[in-house]
Parts: sequence; C-alpha cells; structure tokens
Amino acid sequence: MASSLKPFGCAVLLIITILGLLMFKTCAGTLIQPALEQVFGSAPAAAAQAEALAMLDVAISMPRLKIEGARYKVPELDEPEAMDFAKQLIAMAAAGNDCSTQWIAVVRSFFKSQVANVTRKSPDVFGKRQAFPALRRMVLGQLVKAWLTHMKRRVPTHLEDGLQQMFLEMYEAHHVVAIRKGIMEYFHISKAGGTSWCHAAKNNGCRAQIYDSAYICQIGQFDDRVRWLNGSFHARRTGRGVRWGTWGRAQRHTNLTTCAQRHEFAALMGYQYFSNEYTLHEGFDDPENVGICPQFFNVIIIRHPHKRLLSHLKFVVMQMKWDYRDNDLFNRTYWGTDSRFWDEFGPVLVDNYMLRGMLGEKVYHASIGSLGEPEVARACAILQQYDLVIDLEEGHDVVDQIMELGVGWPHTLREIHDKDSVKAAQRLNLTYEPYMPQDLDYLYDRQAPDMEWYNFGRYLVKLDALFLYVAKSLGARPLPWLDFERLHGNPHAIQCGLLRRGPRLTNSTEERWMPNEFQSRVNGEMQAARQAAAAKAAERAMRAKTTRAAKMAAFAKMQGQRRLAADEAGEEVAEEVMAQEGIWRQERGDRACSRGQGKEGQGGRSTARKAMLGMMGGPQRTKPQRHYSG
Repeated sequence: MASSLKPFGCAVLLIITILGLLMFKTCAGTLIQPALEQVFGSAPAAAAQAEALAMLDVAISMPRLKIEGARYKVPELDEPEAMDFAKQLIAMAAAGNDCSTQWIAVVRSFFKSQVANVTRKSPDVFGKRQAFPALRRMVLGQLVKAWLTHMKRRVPTHLEDGLQQMFLEMYEAHHVVAIRKGIMEYFHISKAGGTSWCHAAKNNGCRAQIYDSAYICQIGQFDDRVRWLNGSFHARRTGRGVRWGTWGRAQRHTNLTTCAQRHEFAALMGYQYFSNEYTLHEGFDDPENVGICPQFFNVIIIRHPHKRLLSHLKFVVMQMKWDYRDNDLFNRTYWGTDSRFWDEFGPVLVDNYMLRGMLGEKVYHASIGSLGEPEVARACAILQQYDLVIDLEEGHDVVDQIMELGVGWPHTLREIHDKDSVKAAQRLNLTYEPYMPQDLDYLYDRQAPDMEWYNFGRYLVKLDALFLYVAKSLGARPLPWLDFERLHGNPHAIQCGLLRRGPRLTNSTEERWMPNEFQSRVNGEMQAARQAAAAKAAERAMRAKTTRAAKMAAFAKMQGQRRLAADEAGEEVAEEVMAQEGIWRQERGDRACSRGQGKEGQGGRSTARKAMLGMMGGPQRTKPQRHYSG
C-alpha cells in the first residue's frame, strides 16, 4: 500500500513545485510595474509629469553633451566601450527603439562584460573599479521616460523577465565595485546631515583617521576644512577673531591635491571612510576640470536649499553666542541684520553654497551672483556620477534602503541626530528669530541655481530608489554570504559593509588591506604630533591654573590687608573713645564734687554713656519711661 502511494506522492510534490514556480514567476512578473508606480506615482498631475520628463532628459542627455564636446569631467566614459555604449543608447532612443527587447539585451551585455557576475559567493575583488553610475542613471531615465510616455504607464509583460535580470546585473556591478574600491569619500554639504553620516560610519565599523566629538571625520593631511566666514570683516566689525574665518583662502594647504595622491595616501593608511567639507577636486587651475575622484566610492547627501540655508545661519549664530561670552557684543553684531551683513560676513553661506562646493575652489570663492546656467549644468553632470545620491528630505524609509542595500550599513541615520539647533538654543537661552536676516525671503530667492540643481538631484534619488527597490524585491543582498541581521549591533563584525575588504592600491595583489611601513610611519608622526599638542595644552592649562592661583592669592592678600586696616582703625577708635571717656569721667567727677549732688552726677554718667555708645556705633538703650497713675 505504501509503495503504491509513492508515485502519487511524487506527483503531488511535482505539482506543488510547479505551482510554486508559476506563482513566483507571476509575482516576479509584476515587480517592475509596481516599483515604477511606487517611486514615480500611478497618475501624477500634468505639471508634475512635465517636470519629471524635463529632469529625466537631463540625466539621459548628459553623456550626449560630453560626446558633443562639452568640457565635463566624466571618468567612466573614458573606460573602454563606455562611450560606444552611450552612443548606442542615444541612437536607439532616437529610433524609438528604447526599452525594447533589443535595448535590454544591449544594456545587459554592457554591464555583464564590464563588472557584473551574479553569484552568491564572495566576489572577485580584482578587476575594474567602475560601476558606471552615470550610465546606469541614463538607462533608468530612458526606462522611466518610456513608461511615462509611449508605454502609457504599463510595462509590457514580455519585457518583465529581461528587465529584472537587467536590474540584478546593474546592482551586481554596483556592489562588486564598492567592494573593490574599499574607501568611501563622502562629500559633506554643510548642514545636510554630514555629521550624522560620519557617526553612522563609526556605528558600522569603518576605519577612519579619527572620530572626534564633532563627527567631522576628515583626513587632516587633505585640508578639506570649511572656509565659511570672512575673518577680516569680522575683525573690523568686532575687534576679535572668529572660527571658520578663512573665506578667501582658496588653495588647500597640502601637497596631496590630485585624486591619485589622495587615493594613494588613504589606501596606504588603510582608511575606509573620510569626509570632505570643502570642494571637489582638480579644478583649482581649471574650474571646468573639477570632479569626483573615481578611485573612491562616492556618496553625497543633498538638502532643500532653503532649509539648508536657514540651518546654516542658525548654527553660525548659535556658535557665535557661545564663543563671544559677551551678550552686549553679540547683540550689537547680530541683532536685526540683513543680507548686506551676511554678504560680507559669510558670502558662501548665502549664495548657492551647494553649487560652489561642487565646482571647486575658485567657484567657492567667486563673487556673489556670479553663478548661472553653465555652472548648474556642470554641477548636474558631476552629481550624476556619484555612486549614491541621498536626499535628506526623502524620509527614513528611502534613506534606510539606500544605506542598507547601497552601502551595506545596517546602522542608518534613523538612529542618529547630531547637532540639534533647538536643544542648543535652549542651553544658551537663545531665540533665533531676532538674529536672522530681516530680508530672509530675498536670500531664499537668490538660491535659484542651488534649487535647480537640487531638483535634478531629487530625480537621481528617485532613480536610485527604483534601482534598489527592484533589486531588493528580487532578493539581492549587499553581502549574500553574510547574515546582516546577526551582525546588526556589532560594528567590528560589520567592518564597514561593502567596504569591508578595505582599500588597496590599484596594482595591489592583496585581497584585503594590509598594514605597511608608510602607515606605521605616518601613524607614528601623527601620534607624536598629538602628544606634543596634548603636552602644549597641558602646559597652557598649568600656566592658566598658576595664573588663577596667583590672582586668588593676591585677592586674598588684598582682602586680608583690608580687614587688618579695618581692625586697626577700629582699635584706634576704641582707644580714642576710652581716652575721651576718661576725660569725661574726670570732668563729671569735678562737677559732682563742685555741686555735691549725687543725682545730677548719676544723670551725667547716663548722658556720657549714651554719647560714648554713639561714637562707637553701639546700640543706645533708652531708659524706660515710667507712668504713674494719679
């Protein structure tokens, strides 16, 4: 009986397996459509669709502009076959053949031939270190544009399987190249979540030069410090110095100015993470040559320009109140200011700060009002080349997905919120409004170039969100051979996520970063410098302590002298009173003898006693008055 049921049981199992596969295929067949609806909406208004198409056209056309001779620095298009691939996509779109079966085959062929190798094993850490993020966004832009127009918001079912494989292969290229690069350069736009991002790097176990209390996380030798404020103007206005007061000093104080030099130093030192809060690179002599360093895994967070500007102004005002320790000077300097004051004091803060940082040192220090459409176009081309773009306004769900799948960091910004301006104001008893520019709306209007760049960035974030949403739905994981749930809460086990193998020089044969003599020497020099600085700080503290003790001793001595003088003066008064009392007694005795009247003498003693008490400052007792009844 049992043996006769075996064929039946096998048939049932086979049927269940086939049904399961069919159900999976049906569910998988609908992934792209719901993902597009999730990210770009099912039926947006006409104005919203027009804006989306305009922004997508910018992403689609960027490689074409480079091909036609625009002086954009786009390192990934210098890779073999990359330029031909871009030209092929442009030609297919012109012929109305984009987002077809042939188009999908062309895209898959390019990414597979370059870096993609879908596997659940540890990836090959050698090979190309370019994931082609600008071309990836060009591809996704063409897909979304086709979906919004001639597909009429409905993905044909016969394209689903090919599109799913295309998404997986693009994600494979992204995550393999992140592992191969091993170092993240985070471009820190001030007041756009940069300190929190650095804090997240620490929470996810990334090696950096230093994690200080401010979470700036820069490499000191690169001189990527901010130049926010005009120190000369501030000194003329207040008669004192100011922190961040190096606006106007454009050139970095370092010999490590090229991308190759920066990468070699960071790789030899074994850093997996560092921040840059100044400008992008290699554009000091020629601003049109500025760009990212393709040797690094590049990440940026953008923010709405008006919110960023207001946050920056509040932060500076708060810090000045703390530094001044003089409310009168603080109020005279910042109360009731306007744009003219801030144009002098912090010109880069109030005139398209994000664009200035993207376009290099000379544009950072350019005059107010000098940025226009050419600068916006060049900054958009640079932004499209970032491995990941994050919008601080998108909310935690989108940001968490980008961090977890895009970087392999399970600890996200949801856990962190550094530099809370509200709490800082409460501690300082500070109300921000009276110290903000009175014509703040005028300053907002002046951020139009930043706003145009930010709006384009928002659509790059949407394309990245679509890319990662589909990849995650298809089961992609940043490190499929590791259990990230088990690693959560253990930074040493996370080892910086996708950057866990660490940095290596381009020609390195090591699979992981290895300590070296250069790293030991530089660490020794930095340790000696820190110890020397600590010794100087201790010496200064000791001198200050000695000075305070001397001042206190001098004050105590002065107080003692005053008390002694007061005591001596009191003794002199007492002696004078006693001498006077003797004189009065003698005079009183003489009067008593002459008069022979005891009562009058007693009355005289009472009067003299009152007089002496009055001279000595003592209490005067009044003889109680007696009343007699008749």
